[in-house]
Amino acid sequence: MKSPQHPLRNVMTGGLTLALALFAVAPTAHANVFASNAKINGGMTDVSVAPGASVNISYILNEPASSGVIIKVLSGATTVRTISLTAGAAGTLRGLNTVVWDGKDNTGNSVPAGNYSVSITAASSGYPGWTVTTDDNNDGNYSYEARGIAVDRNTNSPYYGRVFVGNSVDNSTNGTSPYLGDYVGIQKLNADGSYADEGGFSTGGEAWSGGGSAPWKIRVSDDDQVYVMDISYLEDVYRFDPLFSTNSLLHVLRADNDGTATLTGMAVAGTGTNTVLWMTDNNSFGGLGILKYAVTADGTCATNDTGTSVVGLGGSLDAAPFDVALDQRGNIYAVQNLVDSGDPAARLLAFPPYDPATNGGAPETNATWSVGAYDNTLGGAYGLAVDPTGTYVAVACWGVYDPSSGYVNGSTTVFYATNGAVVTNVDLGVSIPSKRTTNLDPTHHVDTDCDWDAVGNLYYLDDSPGVWRAVSPPGANQATTAVLPVVQVTGSGQPLDITGITVSGGMVTIHFTAGSSDTAGGFLLLTAPAAQGPYSPATGASIIQISPGVFQATIPFNGSLQFYRIVRSGTAPLQITRLSVAAGTVTINFTGATSDSPATLTLLSSASANGTYSAAAGASIIQISPGVFQATAPANGPTQFYRIGK
Repeated sequence: MKSPQHPLRNVMTGGLTLALALFAVAPTAHANVFASNAKINGGMTDVSVAPGASVNISYILNEPASSGVIIKVLSGATTVRTISLTAGAAGTLRGLNTVVWDGKDNTGNSVPAGNYSVSITAASSGYPGWTVTTDDNNDGNYSYEARGIAVDRNTNSPYYGRVFVGNSVDNSTNGTSPYLGDYVGIQKLNADGSYADEGGFSTGGEAWSGGGSAPWKIRVSDDDQVYVMDISYLEDVYRFDPLFSTNSLLHVLRADNDGTATLTGMAVAGTGTNTVLWMTDNNSFGGLGILKYAVTADGTCATNDTGTSVVGLGGSLDAAPFDVALDQRGNIYAVQNLVDSGDPAARLLAFPPYDPATNGGAPETNATWSVGAYDNTLGGAYGLAVDPTGTYVAVACWGVYDPSSGYVNGSTTVFYATNGAVVTNVDLGVSIPSKRTTNLDPTHHVDTDCDWDAVGNLYYLDDSPGVWRAVSPPGANQATTAVLPVVQVTGSGQPLDITGITVSGGMVTIHFTAGSSDTAGGFLLLTAPAAQGPYSPATGASIIQISPGVFQATIPFNGSLQFYRIVRSGTAPLQITRLSVAAGTVTINFTGATSDSPATLTLLSSASANGTYSAAAGASIIQISPGVFQATAPANGPTQFYRIGK
């Protein structure tokens, strides 16, 4: 067994991308099997196909769907095709699955031209208890001495379910062929432990010093930004995109923000300009406890901002906090890293949400509850995380220090977040076989950090033998992943394929291919501020033909994040973009195809959302610009629901 190393101390502004795959997961209780990394025809952009053409739907399952998988193809909210896969069949297995939709509906007929979305529901009979679902012998689960692990829970991201692991000690010159987990930096993995498509390792362009201190804690914000600590000298925080591309590196928290604090733990809350960093000061003498830092518009902490103390020492925190986590209600959880056997101080504490008005702006001092005094199974508490529902809080521990045998009784324990009662311990006293070590002593787990995914699985680092594991809670479960890209079934013509996108000289240039007989006038560029839309015709866009079947679209770049789609002008979907009521009139703005005219469009209404729709009395529709329309109708009756018909 290798000896873990202690740290040296005691302890997208505006951008542009293509329309990508999105995930909207609807979990049930203990929804632990889920689909991620979903693609249509091997890609994460919208596809266009001819009627009756087959479509490949691929996805990764984090564990087997022991109760099967149901794939639905939908036109709007209507299911036109259901593909049911029984347990054990292709499409229900752990890892990469590919299912073919033949372009037909449930009656065996080819679906008509239109836009179709796909949803994947994976179900499992579950396990009787908390169960490790990963394999220590999988290369992707190995990391020599990792100090941070985090999972992307952003269900509206193509990187949903991605696991980030930071190795902080170099082992690449060990005399054998090194694994990616032997290099100092960040591993990027899918939920099944396979490496990310673009590669499984990156430094992000940062020269991590290693030494057991860098990279350190990792956390992913709700808007897909990955924050990584470095405590090798001064405590710094860096931010990256989920690819860990070098041009995304941002130095968020720097030496001028440290002040006198010894920062060892981190939590991230909020998104964009509302992002807040919560940090722990592990200085037991005159430390500031738990600190809160606001992130400014450029994504960094303000110069010389040394944070606001929100939980102070001297009350329930009688040692010093080592790591911190927050739940969705703002409750604050902290651990104290105590390695002496029988220490009387609490190891895990919960505090109420921070209110600046409390105690006249003074830090909180009294915990809602605290546990772990004298408890050696919580010795060396090193990291913690709260599940998305706020039901559980998990704590990863090194164990207490024994001069003769090092750290012993390390483990990861799950508690109820409401009162600190123990739910389970996932590895205390458990010998987990691994090809990477011959020492299977169950008392020598050295757990350094943990996190949860969006559907309730627990992930944790065991530094002996050097792996990350995923643990599924007990009980039957299922989760539905609604997948974009959209499948555009066209009346005729070759599928559209965006091949490149660049920004230069204040212009966005999008290259795409289509049929050799297509003309530039037959296409429409759509844009939206979010990948899930709604999309509307791009103002100021122009499309030219470069050569037969090769086209180029250009549009002025307005400096904000935008997503783009290319559609045939006759297939642009009708989308309501705004509805308002004033002076007894309902006004509805919507978009369609540039070839649409008001005479071909109808405003429909119904007294209930799922009722029978008919033409709205007294309605009129006008064209604002090509593809942009406005409908009006009297608002002189009961509540109405509206649709645009064609």
